Amino acid sequence: MKRINFSYETKLTFDDYVHYHSFALRVIPPETETQHILNCELNISPIAITQQTIDAFGNNVTSGYLASQHRFLDFSIKGTAETDLSKFRTDYLLCYLYQSDFTKPDENLLNFSKNCIQECKNAEISERVQYYSDRLSEIIMYQKNTTDAKTTASQAFALKSGVCQDFAHILISILRTDGIPARYIAGLAFCDGETHAWVEYWNGSHWEGFDPANNCPVTEEYLILAQGRDFGDASVSRGVMLGKYTKD
Repeated sequence: MKRINFSYETKLTFDDYVHYHSFALRVIPPETETQHILNCELNISPIAITQQTIDAFGNNVTSGYLASQHRFLDFSIKGTAETDLSKFRTDYLLCYLYQSDFTKPDENLLNFSKNCIQECKNAEISERVQYYSDRLSEIIMYQKNTTDAKTTASQAFALKSGVCQDFAHILISILRTDGIPARYIAGLAFCDGETHAWVEYWNGSHWEGFDPANNCPVTEEYLILAQGRDFGDASVSRGVMLGKYTKD
């Protein structure tokens, strides 16, 4: 068991004033078998009307609304948690076995996946996960500003570069092609104040975490904020608002 202090802060700045702004945040870490949240404080500015719910994937969702004009939205969390990987998570959903919008492979990624699967078809699941991540580390470069939040696994694989989100999507795609249920995790790694993405795979009885961007198993210094089939389910912030419309 490890006690960790965590924090995360984001400031969204708009080019002009917006209003009638609805948003959804997935930044309050969930209580699970492997992490116990001792305390967590969420601050939002400007002050907004909010409501707390839990979505179908078990994520804490803070839904908010701002009617008045504003040019920024700040939100931050700060708290303390205990993580314990001697315990196991068993919240299995069948959808984690099937490809999703971000992970569906094209022909190139599918052929690469099948070759990897063939090369270690008799290995244990944990060994296969490590092997797939090793292969990705050999051919995919961690590089910022080559992909964005909409980039799919196939697109990042074609670019041979990307960030943690892309590594996670590609590994999930390979695992699902191999018949191994896998899910996307958004959270804090080493609690350095920046969000990170990694993978959990189903080993037949419970979930195990693996970080393909760093090519290593997850440790007790990782804190889960949200989970889902891919980034689309686990994005820490989403919003819809009205602003000025300029016709070209």
